[in-house]
Amino acid sequence: MEADMTTGERETEIRVAAEPGPVSPAYLVRRIERIALAQGFDVGEVRTRSGWDAGAEVSTDRGTVVVSQCAEDSFCVRILRHRGFASSEGWTNDLVAAVGVANLWHQGGTPRELRDRFPFMSWSELAQAFEDGDPAPAKWRELLSSEWHLRDRPFLLAAHAHPQLRRFWPDISHRSLTLCRTPFDLESGLVKIWPLGEDRYRVTMYPGGFRREVSSLGAALEVAAACFASGPDS
Repeated sequence: MEADMTTGERETEIRVAAEPGPVSPAYLVRRIERIALAQGFDVGEVRTRSGWDAGAEVSTDRGTVVVSQCAEDSFCVRILRHRGFASSEGWTNDLVAAVGVANLWHQGGTPRELRDRFPFMSWSELAQAFEDGDPAPAKWRELLSSEWHLRDRPFLLAAHAHPQLRRFWPDISHRSLTLCRTPFDLESGLVKIWPLGEDRYRVTMYPGGFRREVSSLGAALEVAAACFASGPDS
C-alpha cells in the first residue's frame, strides 16, 4: 500500500481496518498502522502491549498512548504520562477516533485539546497541571477536597500549612502521608509520615533509610521538612 492512495482507496482502507471484531494485539497494531497511513497521521512506532491491558501502544516524550480492545466493538484509550497516572482516558467504538487521539497526543496536543476534539476522552485539573509543569498544588487540592479522605483532612491540612512541605507531591494511603520531590519518582527523595496512635508519629525517608519517632504531629512535620532540607536537591 502506497501513501499516494486515491480518496476511494483511502476510505476503503479505513473502513476495513476499523471494522469491529475481536483481535490480537499484533493485529490491532496492524489495523492502527493502516488507519494512520490512510488518514495521513504520524503516530510514530506502534508496538504490541501485553498484560491486563494488552493491545497496542505508542510511546511519546510525554508518556504512552495505549489502545486496548475491551469488547468486540469497543476500545479503551489511555494516555499514561506516568506508570501510576493516566493523563486522559476514554472508551469508544470508533477505532479511527482512537487513532486520532494517538496522533493528536503524539503531535503535542494537551488533555484539554483531547477533550475538545474527542469528547469521550477525560480531562482533569490534575492532568492539566502536569502539562503546565506544576502538579503538586493540584494534587493537594484534590486530596483536601476528597470525601474519601475526610477522616485524614486535619492531617492533610496541617501538612499543607507547612510552608516547606506544601511544595512537594503528596499522597495518602492507609492514613500515612507520602511526600515526594518528583511525582512517581522514589529516587528523587520521598518522606513518609506514619500516625502510630496516641499522638505518636514515625517519619521515614527514602533513599537513605532514615527513621525517627516523635510525640506530636508538629514535630513530625518539622522532621519531614528537615529530611528534605538535608537532601541533595534541597
